[in-house]
Amino acid sequence: MKRNLPIILGKLCGMLLPLLLVAATFTGCAKHSSEDTPDPVPIRLYTGIHTRAAVDAFDATPVCIACGTSSGLYTTTWDGIATANEITLTPVRYYPEDGTSLYLRGYYPPVPMAADGTLTFTLTGDEDLLLSGEQNGSLSSPFTSDSKGTLIYNHLLTKLSFAIHLEGDDIPSLRVRSLQLNGLAGQVTLALQTAALSYGDATVPVPIYSAAADAEGLPFTDGVLQLPGYALVQPQSDFTLDMVIAVDDDRSHDLEYHDLAISFEGGEGEGGIAYTVKVELPTPTFPDPVPVRVTATIVAWEAGDSGSGDIPGWE
Repeated sequence: MKRNLPIILGKLCGMLLPLLLVAATFTGCAKHSSEDTPDPVPIRLYTGIHTRAAVDAFDATPVCIACGTSSGLYTTTWDGIATANEITLTPVRYYPEDGTSLYLRGYYPPVPMAADGTLTFTLTGDEDLLLSGEQNGSLSSPFTSDSKGTLIYNHLLTKLSFAIHLEGDDIPSLRVRSLQLNGLAGQVTLALQTAALSYGDATVPVPIYSAAADAEGLPFTDGVLQLPGYALVQPQSDFTLDMVIAVDDDRSHDLEYHDLAISFEGGEGEGGIAYTVKVELPTPTFPDPVPVRVTATIVAWEAGDSGSGDIPGWE
């Protein structure tokens, strides 16, 4: 038996040696493959706002990014925080390692995306709806900070500010007790593929100004009253105003105006355009209201506070 032991050990070594060589070869290949695999490349997104409305720049603003692998066909959404000209994605997203192109379109405020690629927003007159153009990028052609790779947001709603002008004598006792806008769509639906807004017939009123029960109301200065704040409304729609004017301290003498139609001049109330709604009021003669003309003319977007509350996400 002792004489056969070296022979047996020799045979075992002969059998094990090839196995050890094969194992060493695979180990070396695996290590080499791991070292050659590139690290995932994080996606950096750049942004901006095309026009001015509630604000003129992002400031730690939560936004959403619709994402897909084909133009206009979005299958998922990403969350992000927009500050100045850059969007930080949360969590970090990476370019597909196979070189697939990603098609992105940003929107604000964040809401869930339906399976058909639509978004539904509730409006009160305070909300600003923003949508960017589509951009595409890949590992070999990443998103950039120039105009060809930046998510530039545009305003979808129409901004209305309000001013009342006395066409006759400036009577010191005249005050505006209330002004209300009628015709705002309570909900709007945005189709991401076409950037089209749609809405039904249901509308909600928007209080532009309402004096407290014990307040006199807002006076005129040199025959003009610029109402504080503004309303953001769906574009190309019909709107009316209800207004109450105090002629003296007796509320029973107040003049009430209802369903004053707003006529848009220089456009039809398009999205992304700001208008001043001018109410031309001949000096009221107690006790009957007089004819009133209401026109909306285009003005430049201006930054400022909302008349009835802060817009969520904006500072």
